[in-house]
Amino acid sequence: MSHIPYASAISSLMYAMIYTRPDITHAVVVLSRFMSKPGKEHWTKMKRAFKYLHGTSDYVLCYQGRLGLDKVLHIRGFVDAEWAGDLDQRRYTSGYVFNLFGGTASWMSKKQSVVALSTTEVEYMVATHASKEEVWLQRVCSSMGLVHGAIRIDCDNQSAILLAKNPAYHSKAKHIDVQYQFVRDLIEYKKVLLVKVDTLKNTANAFTKSMSSEKFCWYRETMGVAGLDK
Repeated sequence: MSHIPYASAISSLMYAMIYTRPDITHAVVVLSRFMSKPGKEHWTKMKRAFKYLHGTSDYVLCYQGRLGLDKVLHIRGFVDAEWAGDLDQRRYTSGYVFNLFGGTASWMSKKQSVVALSTTEVEYMVATHASKEEVWLQRVCSSMGLVHGAIRIDCDNQSAILLAKNPAYHSKAKHIDVQYQFVRDLIEYKKVLLVKVDTLKNTANAFTKSMSSEKFCWYRETMGVAGLDK
């Protein structure tokens, strides 16, 4: 495998992922974990990713470019995490996506450096990461003179939502680092609305786990990625 340009191929995929193709984010994140010592199976998956891009070369991010009837900018976020998905280190993969004007405006998928003890804890941590991105999005919109309300973030874990909304000291959260309590302040000041969403309708699923082609196509559509002829 020493003669295979694996790192160069990863860079090419990342270029497409960062600018116009959020739908390949999870695949790129997983493949990039093996840059130091890739195997034949990784190179096979890499070629499959390029084959997918070639077959959907006319797909781009599409935005509607108009405000709603209330003239208020609506930003909607989704968060998800795969608890202990890394079989080697048992660390979780987190992901979030924010939609603006009908298309994806900001997205992230990353294997975190800490180990979570439960799905509640991991979803709570991801909500905090998404909340920090939400603050940045609000500042960008304000600098452009756009009127916006509280940003809605959809989460499919009810326990994590209750934990974030409960300001009282909770025995299940006492071991969580202080930095992850940031989301509570934003909820208290009504800058963030953390809402329960059906797992099957959580767009962030596409950033944390593999799935069937049917589900993937549906999530891709919710990201605003579509062919130019559509």
